[in-house]
Amino acid sequence: MVFIYSLSISILISLLAVHSAYAYIDPNTGGFFFQSVAPFVYGILGVIVVFWKRITGFVKGLFARKKDEDTSTRDE
Repeated sequence: MVFIYSLSISILISLLAVHSAYAYIDPNTGGFFFQSVAPFVYGILGVIVVFWKRITGFVKGLFARKKDEDTSTRDE
């Protein structure tokens, strides 16, 4: 516990005590970021669309099993 507390305090102090970096960020960096992240996001969305019925069926199956188990124990 003491280790976590001291580690979090040291990280907080190092983040607050940062001086100017005098660095240059290219204006096209946002475009590069978008071009590299957008296909990943669209790919994930495509997978969700293609397998939507399987995903919803799986979730419904999880809740249906709980109801079936609850009713089977009550019937006995």
